Amino acid sequence: MKEIPSSPDILVVYGDFINFTPEDLFDYWVKPELVTLWWPKVAEIDPRVGGIYRFSWPEQDWNLFGTFGSFEFGKHLQFTWTWTHSAVTDLPLTVDLYFMPIENGTRLSIFQGPYTNSSVDQGARQGNIEGWVHFGMRLAGLRPGEDV
Repeated sequence: MKEIPSSPDILVVYGDFINFTPEDLFDYWVKPELVTLWWPKVAEIDPRVGGIYRFSWPEQDWNLFGTFGSFEFGKHLQFTWTWTHSAVTDLPLTVDLYFMPIENGTRLSIFQGPYTNSSVDQGARQGNIEGWVHFGMRLAGLRPGEDV
């Protein structure tokens, strides 16, 4: 995953996932047994527009939750982003994922925001960029169909 320079109110990262079809990669975001291979320890997901997700890291007592606003299988996934352990940003955040087929895989683009110019929001923005790069690399290292 790599950051694409963007305005301070949004972050944009992308990565190429070799050997993942857009549908395979989409599944790794919405099926609990696949999401927990690379991101949270515990995942509850109702995969549909208006459905909710809840991710947990019990050892840190961290919980991330939100609602799906768009659910276009293999193409686009949008969800809200709220942590329960702290008020990390000044505004509610939305994450948009776009899945684009490329030769031998899928390009995933992530847009997250809005962020304000406050130091709290800009710190959260930078932390989210680092998180997407870290967890995106974990996801890219998996092999569809061989993990479960």
